[in-house]
Amino acid sequence: MRFYADRPQRRRRQLLADVLGPLWCAGMIAAGLAVRHSIRSRTRPATFLETTAGALADALADTADSIARVPLAGDALSESLRRAADAAGRMSASGASTAASIERAGDVIGLVVIVLALAAAAYVWVRPRVLWYRAASDARAVLAFPDRDDLLSARALATVRLPRIGGGLVAGWRAGDTAAVQALARAELDRLGLDYPAELSPSLSPEGQGAPTSRSAS
Repeated sequence: MRFYADRPQRRRRQLLADVLGPLWCAGMIAAGLAVRHSIRSRTRPATFLETTAGALADALADTADSIARVPLAGDALSESLRRAADAAGRMSASGASTAASIERAGDVIGLVVIVLALAAAAYVWVRPRVLWYRAASDARAVLAFPDRDDLLSARALATVRLPRIGGGLVAGWRAGDTAAVQALARAELDRLGLDYPAELSPSLSPEGQGAPTSRSAS
């Protein structure tokens, strides 16, 4: 299996993409984890409220129990303290709920950052590389066929950029002109960055074949 193009210029771009792609993924995973940690660290005020209000509620409840034993006014005072303890308990529960919400938000946002970054890498880096590998493997296999020029030229009509093909080559291909068929076959190999077979090579070497005709850079 050959994962890279034959032409040096195309192969360098592919190698560069294969170096930058994993670095991008690793960097964005680290960034997503950093975002998660940063958001989760904002729970300190809510946690402080939960702890402080909870301690206050416990203290008020204990005091209410003690005052309830006082004759005459004990019941009235303890009832007021229990209401205050309930209010403090609700504040503590609110702090706990807020802290949990912030933690969930940190987890979700961090995950979204990572997923979006990996999806972008899959679309911009992995997908073109896979498509190129499949097309290049097919073209390399076709090179061994006796009708390879016809197959490559037919593929070129669907994949090579239209300005490169031109009306003359299409007319020649329809008429079965050998020069037009071979020109289209070479255009398809140019698009993929593959070397020409010896009998298909024009007077120029593959490195002198003009600008690449690929729709993508991978």
